[in-house]
Amino acid sequence: MSDLQVALIILGAFIIAGVVIYNWMQERKLRKQVTSEFIVPQKDVLAEDFYIDTDAYVEKELGEVVEKIKLAEHTRFSKTISDLQTEGIQDTAEKNSKASQPMETSVDEPTILEKLQIEPVETEPIVKADLYEKIQNLQADLPDYIHPQIDLTAILYATTNIAVSDFAALSALKSDIGLPMQLHGLDADNKWHVLNESTSKTKFKQVACSLQLADRGGPISKQLLNKFQFSVEDCGLALNAHVEWQGSGDAMQHAIELDQFCLEVDQMISVHIAQGDTPIHGTKFKGLAEANGLVLKDDGKFYYFANGKEDPLFVLIDTDNQPFTAESLRSNVLKSVTFQIEIPKVNNCEQVFNQMIAIAQKMAASLNGRLVDDNQKPLSDLQLEKIRQQLKVIHATMVARGIMPGSPGSMRLFS
Repeated sequence: MSDLQVALIILGAFIIAGVVIYNWMQERKLRKQVTSEFIVPQKDVLAEDFYIDTDAYVEKELGEVVEKIKLAEHTRFSKTISDLQTEGIQDTAEKNSKASQPMETSVDEPTILEKLQIEPVETEPIVKADLYEKIQNLQADLPDYIHPQIDLTAILYATTNIAVSDFAALSALKSDIGLPMQLHGLDADNKWHVLNESTSKTKFKQVACSLQLADRGGPISKQLLNKFQFSVEDCGLALNAHVEWQGSGDAMQHAIELDQFCLEVDQMISVHIAQGDTPIHGTKFKGLAEANGLVLKDDGKFYYFANGKEDPLFVLIDTDNQPFTAESLRSNVLKSVTFQIEIPKVNNCEQVFNQMIAIAQKMAASLNGRLVDDNQKPLSDLQLEKIRQQLKVIHATMVARGIMPGSPGSMRLFS
């Protein structure tokens, strides 16, 4: 080996050593900097229980909802109140003005709100249990189908009785719009009826035209919304009827906000029973499912129904979305099955979740399976409690919006 080669080897060794020492010094400097800036958390959120005050959340959110309802009711009845003031209260005002005394209402004299048969809007905080009932009371003179937070509604007041045939052109819009649209007529007995062939001979004094503003597919388009509004106005002109739109604000903006609300609360909870050391035999699985109250339907899913309820509380499906059949369950084994709850469609999602978990745990034990989440990780008590807290938040959000989970309006909105 020549002297040049030896010198090059020694030089290379020095360069490598220098690089190693430099990297070590930089790493040490960076470690000290990170250590000095790192703040040690006071609590371990994964190891400690936590609690969400849903009542406080609802009270905070209810303020805006109630104010919107008050404003809508004020706009809606302003004309009627003005008429009553002119016709019924004017005499009292004239008498009091002659005596140069401030007008005082007698204790026995009914107030304007009593004449309208409307309860005054309460100013004290409304608890979440009373919100849906209060909204329904405020909308008592509208059909039960209509929901003030979901539908855009117009009332047509005609000078003559209205027939179903007068709304043929408006009814034809239903297929074009895509979202649910309903026409209801108020008869002489103050009862609402859906305008269809069965009520074609009935005469109505008022007609309510309602359009759902959003669903799981998104909000209504601006074009279709304008088409509905223009059609209602044209129908009012043709009938020489006064058109009164319910609520206030921009309908398109309300549709967008409703869609955002749907995206926020439209959640599905899924838990899975995965096979353990032995496969899940279909025959045994079917027997356990039916023993726990689940019913196999023609679509290949097991449904769990509450007593007397037509809508299921939760479903049990094959994780691979293969339909269950009596024949396939007799001859096949299963790798995994899934329990699912659609949160907006059940009245008490936390209670239903607990019921579903109890059945899932019981079946998992009998099938020698494992209860796991979407990532195939075992479900611990801490994880189940976190899910319950999330359910409380979603429930409170829906209540604050005035759309009760599991109500007819919610079922329609999340269909």
